Amino acid sequence: MLTPRGSGLLGTAVVLWVASQTFGTPELQIAAVAVIALVAAAFLSTWMSSTDLRADRYVQPAKLAFGERAQVHLVVVNRGNRRTSRIRLDEQAPPVLASPPEQTIAPLLSGQRHELRYQVDGQQRGVSTLGPLGVELSDPFRISTRTRIVPGTATVTVRPKVVPLPHGLPLGGLSGGTGDGRPRPRPGGEDVAEVREYVRGDPLRAIHWPSTAHRGKLMVRREESPRDPRATVLLDLRAVRHRGAGPTASLETAVSAAASVICHLAARGQAVALVDERPSTALAVRSADAWLDHLAEVEATDEDLRSVAAPLTAGTPVGSTLVAVVTTPDGGDLQLLVRAGRSASVRIALLVDPASHVRGGEPDHRAEAAAARLSAAGWRVTILRSNDEIHRRWNEILHTRRTAVGA
Repeated sequence: MLTPRGSGLLGTAVVLWVASQTFGTPELQIAAVAVIALVAAAFLSTWMSSTDLRADRYVQPAKLAFGERAQVHLVVVNRGNRRTSRIRLDEQAPPVLASPPEQTIAPLLSGQRHELRYQVDGQQRGVSTLGPLGVELSDPFRISTRTRIVPGTATVTVRPKVVPLPHGLPLGGLSGGTGDGRPRPRPGGEDVAEVREYVRGDPLRAIHWPSTAHRGKLMVRREESPRDPRATVLLDLRAVRHRGAGPTASLETAVSAAASVICHLAARGQAVALVDERPSTALAVRSADAWLDHLAEVEATDEDLRSVAAPLTAGTPVGSTLVAVVTTPDGGDLQLLVRAGRSASVRIALLVDPASHVRGGEPDHRAEAAAARLSAAGWRVTILRSNDEIHRRWNEILHTRRTAVGA
């Protein structure tokens, strides 16, 4: 197609031709013919050039930790039998990850190749597509152009941000109940950290009668399993609850917190299962690397938390440790969490405040009330708000003394 420059030249040729006929000046007629010939030659040179191009991309590394950079090597090859015209390269890439330079290169001979390099900055979790390559072929004067999309893409995976968490929290399982590899000794008397209020569905054999008599309400003692090295992380992905957009969204805070917890538990010898959708079979246990790859792809869903956590409340073993990364829970969510954590030795809740992740938004103070109720049910709880440092909130949990009053 003709560019604005080409269209302008044709218009000029028409004006010259009319002027030559009006004033009887043959020189103007020659100039008009010359301009038309130039436009025609440019048009033919563009449309007769090769458009048979191939684009190959090599991303190193293809998987990035959050904040890392990757190098993209783009190779453009002329596979046609004729040379190309002048080429302008326009690589397609997500703006949040990369800004590939637009580059104009000289015509490529048959079989000739051109290399272009640019960087990908892993500042947005997810699996992103690089490409396809847009090319614009034109004559040297850019009078006529042809545009093509060269097929072929590459993917780059940016894993969620992982923050090292401080040690010191007692975990059940083979990693040791005291955090130092030794099983936690069972106290001879009543340990208030091991007793909670009875919840419908608890087995009657779990009732702790001395505490029941002392408090005047049914209390149950948690059955610790010192030989169970498993841990379960529950992640809330409900789209109706999360707020904000981009890297500062509450969803990204929740995913980063879950990733950090998984890596922390795995480093301490725990086999970790992640529950972020309703499992079709038994809870799957994977390595930390596998879960990071999984978390790189998760998005907000319409699935209700009750259906996601249904196996946990139906008696599926969660292991010695349960960590719930959830948005500010309402009354139904609180009951759900209490039921899900009945069999866990250690129960931790990271409450993400979505309201604080909206620009200009005020913190949701209902989070404090929910945290108090979970703490009363024997959970260790902290609240994650926008710009909070996860490792500091985790450190708060280390210094939290659980109580056993009624939830």
